[in-house]
Amino acid sequence: MNSTTTAGKLPAWLSRRLPAAARLFTAALIGLATPGCLVRQDLYDQARAEIQKERAAGERARAEAELARAEAAQRSAQAAAIEAELSRLADDLRARDLRLSEVTTTEADLARRLDELAAMNEELSARLRSAGQSVGQLANERGSLSAELAEARARVDELRRHQAAAEARAARMRDVASRLQATVDGGKVRVGIRGGLPLLELSSDALFDGARTEVKPAGRKLLAEVAGALRTIADHRFQVVGHTDDRKARGAKRASSWDVSTARAVAVVEVLIEGGVSPQRLSAAGGGEFAPVAPNASEEGRAKNRRIEIVLQAEPEAAGKAPGEAGAAATP
Repeated sequence: MNSTTTAGKLPAWLSRRLPAAARLFTAALIGLATPGCLVRQDLYDQARAEIQKERAAGERARAEAELARAEAAQRSAQAAAIEAELSRLADDLRARDLRLSEVTTTEADLARRLDELAAMNEELSARLRSAGQSVGQLANERGSLSAELAEARARVDELRRHQAAAEARAARMRDVASRLQATVDGGKVRVGIRGGLPLLELSSDALFDGARTEVKPAGRKLLAEVAGALRTIADHRFQVVGHTDDRKARGAKRASSWDVSTARAVAVVEVLIEGGVSPQRLSAAGGGEFAPVAPNASEEGRAKNRRIEIVLQAEPEAAGKAPGEAGAAATP
């Protein structure tokens, strides 16, 4: 047999179980092992190259699968956090309902007591008049009870106003979350509550490069989506608050974290105005490094502290306010 002769065919059962590259390589090895047969060098090199190519493709497929699983876990955690915030708000509303029910019961008891004392007053007044005595003391007691009843009614009205405001803010938060659902799922925006007020939290790293205070193009696109959602809430004001971590970034031109946080808040306000949000409904503030939401001991914690918060104010916008009264940059 001359030097151009290759190994024979593989057995049918082995050919069906092996990939193309492996079949080629195995055929070459069988040819080497077959007496009197020689294998061409280019066939052997081709088999080795095919096997290495398939091995690399398998490794890429495994890496892509791991990345997809990690992203799915992150989206699931973010959705769970939003559900937890909504559940906590629902618990607060139930607690207010319970307090309102208790105060209403107290009001009913006071009214019943007042009616009983009024009847007693009439009876005693008749008896005292017949005896020539004064009813001034009973009148004073009745006035005291009337004052208690008025106070209880005022507390009930106040609780009702707080409950209505809380329910309205909860509805606003759910509406904003639904309008920004894709952005929330992507982890760029977090919807939460702090100090009883609903807010949108955006990472500063998604809006600004390094220590800069100008919004980068990707950040402008994100803020355009946020502005679209804010425009739907026509009767409330928003305060944009900037926050930093406790380290001064390299190349920072600002003197302090107050300067950086306030300048970034003002920059976000300007982009929101460009997106159609009325300037009369916006104000800007800087919190510096002094309102962290995570420890600054790790890079992950510092990244969480570098943020922009858009807070939905507690009270509706006052009617008839002059345009020049819009909030200016300030520290909270």
